[in-house]
Amino acid sequence: MTKRKQRYPQPVTATTEVEGQKIKIKHQIKAKNYSQELYLESLREQPLTICSGPAGSGKTYLVTAIALEKLLNGDVTRIIITRPVVEAGEHLGFLPGTLEEKLDPYLRPLVDSIEDHIGPTMTKRLFEDKTIEIAPLAFMRGRTFNDCFVILDEAQNSTVEQMRMFITRMGYGSIFAINGDTSQSDLQKPREAGGNWENGLQYIIRKLRGRDEKINYIEFQNRDVVRSAMVQRILTLLDSPEDRSRANGHSKLNGNGASRLFIDGSTGTALHQA
Repeated sequence: MTKRKQRYPQPVTATTEVEGQKIKIKHQIKAKNYSQELYLESLREQPLTICSGPAGSGKTYLVTAIALEKLLNGDVTRIIITRPVVEAGEHLGFLPGTLEEKLDPYLRPLVDSIEDHIGPTMTKRLFEDKTIEIAPLAFMRGRTFNDCFVILDEAQNSTVEQMRMFITRMGYGSIFAINGDTSQSDLQKPREAGGNWENGLQYIIRKLRGRDEKINYIEFQNRDVVRSAMVQRILTLLDSPEDRSRANGHSKLNGNGASRLFIDGSTGTALHQA
């Protein structure tokens, strides 16, 4: 069987001018694996892309690159970024400042990616003139986004009701991208909920996956992680069955870094060779 030629190895090279100053994407954005290739293809060609997968697989970095590409090429007039405001296990209380300043800790990964693509100065300018807008998910009811590239990040922290509200904000000429990790939801499952309870990302995947040619669902796996080889190895271990015999111990290493002797963490006695 012949190997399928990658359709989207080419770099993002879009440029435009804002107030006489040229903006361009600084880095070449290329697919590093087959899943990323499908993701880039969908973001460029389809009005709705739903993507799930582990941290480090490139979801946020690639979607912000394509959003900027579409903006700089004139395919859309604005970029809208949003995410559910749900804290990961810690309650930070009320944050001071404007609405944008309150949301900054939650949307910082997206802003960091945009700054990496076009630099902090141009990023600040595009935010100031509302070419890139932060739109809190909770306040989107009643709005319609025409000719916009809309990114919903951390979608696993949305409720079904929020997801239904969000997806119906799509107007003419808009591109919607929904990203998240179904295994990393910070939502608290209601006590009265039955076994069929699901978050907004799980719901939208179940309802729309494979049912319309204009809607693509891309699923990244642990093997698609490009952040660090160690992240990929750690995720594989976290998702694998636990070896109960090693649960409360630690290993000693020989000179070559190989685990040789397993020690019981509570008693200090040797259990077995590894």
